Amino acid sequence: MIDWLALTKDLYLEKGENRQLKNWRVHLQKTDLLDLGLYSKGKLEEDGRYSIPCYQIFKQYVKSPDEVYQELEDKYGPLLSKKDRRKQKGLANQAKLAQLKQEVQPEYAAFLTQNYSDKQLLSDLPFYQEMAKAWDRPAEGVLLPTFALQVLGNPHAFDRGSKGRGCLDKIIQQQLGEDAALADFNVYPDQLYNFAMTANLLDTPLTYDIIALPDIDRIPLPKQIKVYLHENSGVTTALASKFPDRAFVCTGGQVNLATKRLIKRLLTNHCQLYYSGDLDQSGIKIADNLLLEFPDLHLLNMDLATYKKHYQASVPPAKDKQIKEVANPGLQQLLAEIQRKQRVIFEEAIHDFL
Repeated sequence: MIDWLALTKDLYLEKGENRQLKNWRVHLQKTDLLDLGLYSKGKLEEDGRYSIPCYQIFKQYVKSPDEVYQELEDKYGPLLSKKDRRKQKGLANQAKLAQLKQEVQPEYAAFLTQNYSDKQLLSDLPFYQEMAKAWDRPAEGVLLPTFALQVLGNPHAFDRGSKGRGCLDKIIQQQLGEDAALADFNVYPDQLYNFAMTANLLDTPLTYDIIALPDIDRIPLPKQIKVYLHENSGVTTALASKFPDRAFVCTGGQVNLATKRLIKRLLTNHCQLYYSGDLDQSGIKIADNLLLEFPDLHLLNMDLATYKKHYQASVPPAKDKQIKEVANPGLQQLLAEIQRKQRVIFEEAIHDFL
């Protein structure tokens, strides 16, 4: 005789959810219907079997769907259908996501929601939990492999093309804008590419010296002198030749880790440092970042008065970062004027007046 409870259990496991038995149609042989006393209620199908609503079977045994379900659990234990398991897994996953977003900074949680689907986050929750440590911009410059080791425990985790690097790039762009690079975040690729360019600074026969990062902390540096920092190498070269008694450092655009280490040592030696760069949005952002990291640094010819004085040397920018804001009040005024005029002044155009 057909085991109608086993049949109902299999139907629930395949189609049911939330402990509810529906009036599913079941397919039986003629002999099964005869055993159940329901031959007259069956519908002959093309395959030669008979179909009948399962509620008809329950009715034959004078049982409600709820009573049948209770019998199923009494006999087989708690039932989890495919839908129940999916729902259970979904609830567990939502709890995991909620826990992740509670444990990290609200800004990082918002970043995850904006940039990744729940499915992406759930595919590797530990990774996104660890990446929370990369949200805050390092207070001091750090090499990329070191930063990767600190965040993910693997010095190659932020190599180009890796999942970690993709997430790090998104973090940087979220905080600093689409054009932001590693250096804007105080992270630098490799110490072999990190060197400081100086002129008339070191006690050597050479006018120009290139100091590799590993040597920055070891070389003897002058004390209590004025040092002029310039964004552009051409300007540094011209001024170093014109003023051989003055010490210069060329930042070469974005200030790298070696140059920042040099600046820190010079300030420790009680040197007065003056920085000049292009009067464009990128140059303003570089200057603002430097001031945030080194408040004792002085800006030279990077103000609204200089922009207005040399406005005749301004040109329309071929390409310039769109900077939303800067912290320094003087640079805020300059940025607003440059954005209003849509004209920039390159340091090379006015270096004779510096």
